[in-house]
Amino acid sequence: MGNVRDDHGVEWVVESEEGWSSSPPVRAIVEEKANGDGAWSGPGLYGPRVITLSGRALAPNRYAMLAAKDRLKAAIGVRQPETLIVEEAHLTRYAMVRLADRIDIADFGAHAFAWSLTVVAADPRRYGVDVLTGSAELPVDVAVGRTYSKTYDYIYEATPPGTSGSVWLFNAGDFDRTPAVITFLGPVISPRVEHAALGRHLQFDMTVEWGQTLVVDLGAQTAMLNGTSSRIYTISPGSAWFMLTPGWNELLFRGTAGSAPPGEDPKPLMVVTAAPAWT
Repeated sequence: MGNVRDDHGVEWVVESEEGWSSSPPVRAIVEEKANGDGAWSGPGLYGPRVITLSGRALAPNRYAMLAAKDRLKAAIGVRQPETLIVEEAHLTRYAMVRLADRIDIADFGAHAFAWSLTVVAADPRRYGVDVLTGSAELPVDVAVGRTYSKTYDYIYEATPPGTSGSVWLFNAGDFDRTPAVITFLGPVISPRVEHAALGRHLQFDMTVEWGQTLVVDLGAQTAMLNGTSSRIYTISPGSAWFMLTPGWNELLFRGTAGSAPPGEDPKPLMVVTAAPAWT
């Protein structure tokens, strides 16, 4: 932790930061025209975020200073990603990072040392710590009311079996492609999720049985049945991967309700979880 005094009496001060507050590096898609002025340009991409933090550590004695050096080097490595959390006055956000270069340490007096470390976030997004979640049931049947002999010119549409429910999520961040995790809970035949504004959908030509779950990770582009078996090959033609956009997102749940054991209510469910993301 930075800008605090830890349990060992060592005061950690972050003096400078580079790469967290700025936007990620950009990979521009530009190719010069062979027979004309200017260049051909396409949508750019963000590269990995590189963050450098540096500061000083002041210990109550030399033994505590030496132990603090070891704790700093043990806090993060090159293999396993760690969570970097940054608490600012208006927001608390995080990124998953690995060590990108050596940790520089230089003594600064008898009980203090200067330190500097550089980490890289393969995913350049800065995520909010407050998780967004929503769920929608798939309608199973249509309620039947009293029948009247009189008819009217206007037709009111009922919700037919297996059409859709909606999940509304508000992404407070500004990243235009924010991943989410979609979980389908059976029984549902040909589960489908559609982003209403984008007009894109993912449909799976399979049946999620009673008690089973199909977890679709929009960021990793995976689909796992019961957490063990990939079902990515069941994606139907015409499907297209998508992510959440800034602001309100409406996700539609579509499919056909399957069968449940006797005495159980077959209520297929779609659960959506995501974290708001910033550049």
